[in-house]
Amino acid sequence: MEDIAGPDPDKYRKALRLLRRRRKYLFGTILVYIPALLVTQRVSPTDRSMGIVFGVWFAALFYFALLSAVTRCPRCGNYFHVNGMMMLYLRRCLHCQHHINADRNQTRQSQGRCIQ
Repeated sequence: MEDIAGPDPDKYRKALRLLRRRRKYLFGTILVYIPALLVTQRVSPTDRSMGIVFGVWFAALFYFALLSAVTRCPRCGNYFHVNGMMMLYLRRCLHCQHHINADRNQTRQSQGRCIQ
């Protein structure tokens, strides 16, 4: 596994934690869409209410997608999910292939060595 290289591993840990949190917000927003529309359909089945819920959901989706897209990789300093015009929400940096759970894997490996 890749080793967390650099002068400050806490900086890596904080940056990757922020990245994971922003991704959770984005994917949570995506998962909320259908249940929100179903609840709105039961409460107020008008086109206007459905349009308002869709507009609010789309604004939240846009905000969280933008927020997670502009998060930088702590290793290379480039955007983690953006390379040129391509935006992919993969688990590795699109530039240096740094894994999103590299700090967790590092901790697990060091704990495993201490136990054995």
